[in-house]
Amino acid sequence: MRLIRKHFLKNKYNHINKNIMSETKDKLKQFQWKKGDKFGKVETVESEDSKFYYFRGGSQIFKEVINEFMEPIIDGTIPLPPTNIITKASEVKQERFQAQTEIVTNASEKSAIEELVERLSKKNIEKFETTLNLNIPNKNIFTLLIENSDENPEELIKVIAKVAVSQIEINKLQEYLTGEITNFINKYYNG
Repeated sequence: MRLIRKHFLKNKYNHINKNIMSETKDKLKQFQWKKGDKFGKVETVESEDSKFYYFRGGSQIFKEVINEFMEPIIDGTIPLPPTNIITKASEVKQERFQAQTEIVTNASEKSAIEELVERLSKKNIEKFETTLNLNIPNKNIFTLLIENSDENPEELIKVIAKVAVSQIEINKLQEYLTGEITNFINKYYNG
């Protein structure tokens, strides 16, 4: 008898619960963004007044412009492409942004003395000359290239300059310049 009663109460509870859920589902208004940074994101209306729809995520939109920015979701059918494709693209964009932010943050982390020296240095410019070693063909090879190619001397010089610059490794150049600048500054201040 208890088993039958328990089963009856469970069925009654499930029936009531299904009715409540379907009523709630019918009452929920949902929209999908079709413009802007939130493109593809589905928003559920939590409440509304005469001017605004208020979404569960905390954002809101004017009712009079909603058709310009959002599509209504009717019978659970999402009008725009699946958001996982959009999410992956936005994740890649976010990763790039974070990498750029980290570079800028690391570059901008200066001590107080560095900032002071930078400000005080702006008005004083000292001429600094240094020599760089370049990997370029010798003069005989240059002459041989001119004689045996269709390139004129100006074009060949541009090609050689491009190759020479492409062979410079920025880290090694920075190390070299750091040493040269340190020597120059030592001589400048210590006579």
